[in-house]
Amino acid sequence: MDYSEQEERSTISESGSSNSYDQQRPSFADEHGLMELLEGDRAYDLIYRNCKSALGDQCELLSILRNGFAAVGSRAKLKAFQVFQEAVEMKHAGEEGGGKARVKYGWCAVKKTELKSVLEYGFSQPRNDGCYGRGLYLSPDNALLECLKDSAAESEDGMRFLLLCRVILGKSEVVPRGSTQSCPSSPEFESGVDDLASPSKYIVWSTHMNTHVLPEFLVCIKAPFNFNRSVKRLRSPWMAFPVLIKALSKFLPPTQILIIQKHYKDQQSRRISRSELIQRVRHITGDKLLVHIIKAFGHKVQH
Repeated sequence: MDYSEQEERSTISESGSSNSYDQQRPSFADEHGLMELLEGDRAYDLIYRNCKSALGDQCELLSILRNGFAAVGSRAKLKAFQVFQEAVEMKHAGEEGGGKARVKYGWCAVKKTELKSVLEYGFSQPRNDGCYGRGLYLSPDNALLECLKDSAAESEDGMRFLLLCRVILGKSEVVPRGSTQSCPSSPEFESGVDDLASPSKYIVWSTHMNTHVLPEFLVCIKAPFNFNRSVKRLRSPWMAFPVLIKALSKFLPPTQILIIQKHYKDQQSRRISRSELIQRVRHITGDKLLVHIIKAFGHKVQH
């Protein structure tokens, strides 16, 4: 999904207060070199729909802001990102289906106190739980929930700050859980993923995290303070879509399986979101059959 589009600077302040002190004080957006987007803006509407589709009414979306690349450091990062994108395209130009840097969007949670330095200077250290080696882990743009549940609330009101970044993936390799990897395993690769068919994590090595990742939007979300624990507690059995499709083929006619496979390919090529894929599969199978298969087969897959 492409969110990029030139925007006009907003003059809306962080608090909306009308006293003279607040009018003279730089707004949150101006202080961080950001531009607040408004409803009706193409990028705003795309991101808003993506967030609502992923979160429903669990969270309140407070604001969507765009990186204005106004500071010297952030402008340098933008140029560096463009240079490395061209370099990756040239590197793979001679390969079958090559000539592509595979630039995707990914989510990354940040703290309010570190936001300014990340936007201007980049990431100072790897940000992860260490499960897939040393690097920066991002959630695909259709996996916002994964990013949000791994974030920390800023205070008891549940404020979260999420960066939506452009990511140069290039050629990705599968990184097994428990890996201690800190750079590509060979010059053939630029990034890692936990799953090639349906990744839930983009792994950008610490050597690449300030050249292959470009923070472009900031989304401010208010979530319940116990949101993280609630999500994990309510988590249902999980199945990879290829496994689910194979299981469904035992119950559904081939024509319906072909339709589901087409929807899955559309999701893989980002023509539809993951939530849209789920809704279409539910429409074809019905919830009763889907729940039965996930309960019956899901636990077997996990074990």
